Amino acid sequence: MRVLFTTFAAPSHFYAQVTVASALRTAGHEVIVASQPELADTITAAGLTAVPVGPVLDLEPETQQATSSFAGDRNLGGLAMSNSRHDPYPWERALGMFSAMTAFVFQNVCSEQMIDDLVEVARDWRPDLVIWDPLTLAGPVAARVTGAAHARLLFGPDQMARNRTAFRALLDERPAELRDDPLTEWLGWTLARHGERLRERDEELVLGQWTIDPTPPSMRAPVGLPYVNVRYVPYNGRSALPGWLRETPPYPRRVCLTLGISLGEVEDGGTVAAGDLMAAVDGLDVEVVAALAPELRNRLGTLPGNVRAVDFVPLDALLPSCAGIIHHGGSGTFMTALARGVPQLIVPDLMWDSKEKTLALTAAGAGLVIEDQEKLSPDHLRERIITLLDDPAYAAGAARLRAEMVATPAPNDIVPVLERLTALNRA
Repeated sequence: MRVLFTTFAAPSHFYAQVTVASALRTAGHEVIVASQPELADTITAAGLTAVPVGPVLDLEPETQQATSSFAGDRNLGGLAMSNSRHDPYPWERALGMFSAMTAFVFQNVCSEQMIDDLVEVARDWRPDLVIWDPLTLAGPVAARVTGAAHARLLFGPDQMARNRTAFRALLDERPAELRDDPLTEWLGWTLARHGERLRERDEELVLGQWTIDPTPPSMRAPVGLPYVNVRYVPYNGRSALPGWLRETPPYPRRVCLTLGISLGEVEDGGTVAAGDLMAAVDGLDVEVVAALAPELRNRLGTLPGNVRAVDFVPLDALLPSCAGIIHHGGSGTFMTALARGVPQLIVPDLMWDSKEKTLALTAAGAGLVIEDQEKLSPDHLRERIITLLDDPAYAAGAARLRAEMVATPAPNDIVPVLERLTALNRA
């Protein structure tokens, strides 16, 4: 069969698709990956065929606009769907969430030209199956227009399903004349441009006909959707194993430190300052492998003697040698640490679903979280790092989650399942 993968031009979102795409390709199926032009080299470096669609993606202006528009609530800044409360959001907050996501995320990562180009590719190539990133709703649109089966492939916990299910329940309680759904309205306009119409309660355009989910089943929210379990197999892009990683570490234990692009931007990014982290690990009897951008490293000056600063190191190769990892809650980092059975200390950046990751992780006893960043200090960080490393319960919890993931079908194992579901769902 022919399988079209699509994601917006974020390498980490494409990385989440690589192993399933490769499994389908090595099983003999035709596979192409469609995204904005700047992702083409990243796609071909993974051994897959790239199809550029739409203009070059530039999210910076939209991200700034979203953040300023929701300055009083960063968690609604257009890039977050955090809902860690036990009770549902009130209607106004839920509506605000999907208004922000529709205006600042869905419409921006999938411009009209990107969607039009993807529909044209699908009409020409006639895929049997479209597999799409959860933020790239051009995928289900192209599938609907061409009659292909389609499925989401998650990059982490299914926060979209959790929030969308809650939103629909609130929407159904509203009087008919007050049922405002910005996401459905946008999808309706988009389909209409291609000669299609929304169906009643057309949630498969948001949640897929089914969902391929690499998160451990024990960490999922009960939303009642059809899932295909798949083992998370880390892919970090083109990389080389550094020589120092083959040597015996100079300290009894090793810790990985990576807080993404927001490391050190505490005023604007909402994460812990890099200087505080350096002070927290200074003098600990551990080697700290810290991923630091060159400009940040220069600003920090002299680093503690136990810190090894690197521009990049493949996490899947580094983490087996680590007793713990400190990070910001990014999905690739979070999932790779789960797959390698490494206890985690998360300093959540409050974007997208990082808060929910911390709740699931702590509930599983596999890590800790810095909950109140406004009162954060190097001493508090240091205490949490020592607790993570010295209490064997966290290593045991991480090992349990790794065992659960290892017992999940590998990407190659789910190919027959995808073949069967495609035959059942394509028009």
